Amino acid sequence: METRCIQKTGGSSFTLTLPKSWVVQNALEQNGIVEIHPRNKTQLVIQPHSYSKNHTASLDINYLPDVHIIREIIGMYISGVDEIVITAKSILYEQRSLIRSTSFKLIGFELFEESSDRILLKNVANPTINSSEYLKKMFGIIRSMLSDVISALEKSDRRLARDIIERDVEVDRIHLVIYRQFNTILNTMVSDRPTDLSVVDLHFYMLAGLRFERIADHIVRIASVIAMLKDAEKIALNKFQHADVIRITEYLDVLPNIIFTLDRRLAHATLDLYDSRKKNEFINHTIKNTSSINILIQDSIERIRGYVSNIAEETINYINMQSVSMK
Repeated sequence: METRCIQKTGGSSFTLTLPKSWVVQNALEQNGIVEIHPRNKTQLVIQPHSYSKNHTASLDINYLPDVHIIREIIGMYISGVDEIVITAKSILYEQRSLIRSTSFKLIGFELFEESSDRILLKNVANPTINSSEYLKKMFGIIRSMLSDVISALEKSDRRLARDIIERDVEVDRIHLVIYRQFNTILNTMVSDRPTDLSVVDLHFYMLAGLRFERIADHIVRIASVIAMLKDAEKIALNKFQHADVIRITEYLDVLPNIIFTLDRRLAHATLDLYDSRKKNEFINHTIKNTSSINILIQDSIERIRGYVSNIAEETINYINMQSVSMK
């Protein structure tokens, strides 16, 4: 760490010298231009004006298995790059189809250029929606998925179950863009918009988005069981199991107040309710009395309850981090 003295020049201006090693490293000269970005009330970020925010990543898919191509593209997207250049000696039809379907999961990215040996995925969207707004949208989708999966369970409705599974694609897309927004500001420490959320804010929303994505996965898990039923098959839950499925909506419905109004008391109350239950109480009872399908459903319900409690705990941590950063 180096320290510098602030010098007053003129009636209302102050100057600060820069470390020579930093100036040389960034190829700056006299009269060179730097950008100054306020990060929060007490911190500034200084960077060369020529610093490029539009980073490009390259991916050679020769000999890469399909699943590796998907993982690499998604990993590059959430890292915050604005362009992904995909190359191969000759890109196969199956690979093109795979890349197109993967790009659909990346909000803001489009297949921009294409040739026999090169594909360019490019960020063409302006970042006008922040993570808080995306998270609200994500919750709305998950809440409707949960309501419908309860209805599908009661009626053994395979068509509704398949519709629930399809909706999970949008949940995954939102989860990835929230993750991307966090990594972008984490990597650059600056923002193009002064109203952007802080690193602490984005970290909180990224964690909440991760929990939401896991909740959606378990709703899909239940829906998948329903979708695989044969014509004459029905799922029969006893009154205790049915009540537990209904009760999970009460857990989920507290989340908007916990997350978006930062209700500390409600977060503690949710955790107290979770801690008061014996872990896997209903699962253990189910194992003794019902089929493997019921066990799977009850396990997913228990995990959803756990993720809601994780969010409540992380909200309390976030509230405390906010109070520290404001001092």
